[in-house]
Amino acid sequence: MSIIGAEDEDFENDLNDPNEDQCKHFNSIELLKERPTHLLVFMQHVILQFDPAPLLCYLHAELFKKLFAKENAKENAKEIKKQFVEFYNTFLDKGAILRVSIPVTISNELDRTRADLLSEEVQKRYVQEIQNLQIPDVKKQLEDFRHKRMMGMTQNEEELIDVENHYPTDRVPMKMKEAYVAETLLEKMSDMQPTIVMDEEKCQSIFAAVTAYMKHLDVKTRGADSKSKSKGMFFKRQAKTRKDDTPKKPKPIFSGIPPWRSCMFYSCFVLLTPF
Repeated sequence: MSIIGAEDEDFENDLNDPNEDQCKHFNSIELLKERPTHLLVFMQHVILQFDPAPLLCYLHAELFKKLFAKENAKENAKEIKKQFVEFYNTFLDKGAILRVSIPVTISNELDRTRADLLSEEVQKRYVQEIQNLQIPDVKKQLEDFRHKRMMGMTQNEEELIDVENHYPTDRVPMKMKEAYVAETLLEKMSDMQPTIVMDEEKCQSIFAAVTAYMKHLDVKTRGADSKSKSKGMFFKRQAKTRKDDTPKKPKPIFSGIPPWRSCMFYSCFVLLTPF
């Protein structure tokens, strides 16, 4: 019979993962998809390390399925069709920046039939099949995140601890706390866009998909939107200033006459003018 001393217990405790209690939300995408702060931290890791299209496609497929599962789905037929067309344009179209791999059978059918003309049942089946195809990539990304987090190589740990340590009250429930911290994170990500993704067009597509899903989790994005608008106005004003500051070329003395002829004409005019 072996006797375990206090030192042995301390040694075993040191071997335990220090983030074990905080990693439960990162065990699966099912646990993660409804936690805005944790999801945003994971999203940023994926955007920096991987192609984010599979993760974003999976999440937006989830939005479509929820819309379809509502009791008044028949009344939302137009909205369902609109969502599927947006899903197609973002992830399935051959020219889509965030295009994901899809089965050949679905690709051929989409080549023959417009996305908005497919029946709701076909749309639902396609979305489910395509979402299932993204699961292996999302699992690999989650595994990589957990591994890097154990080594202290992931960002925004303070925000995660802030949410994990929050004691929910009637005044500030957990959902409100998570939404507030997630809003702050989303604003930081918006400021970091040029450094996260160098390609401007791809960057816009990624963050449009991120903010669309965050809106579903009641995370406000007005700060990011207003900043992008103000940046746009700034660049417009800057462009106008550059145009106004450009030195204007002097007009020739006699308009309509080439410069070399105008010089000769002016010389003759001076010589013939009586003093």
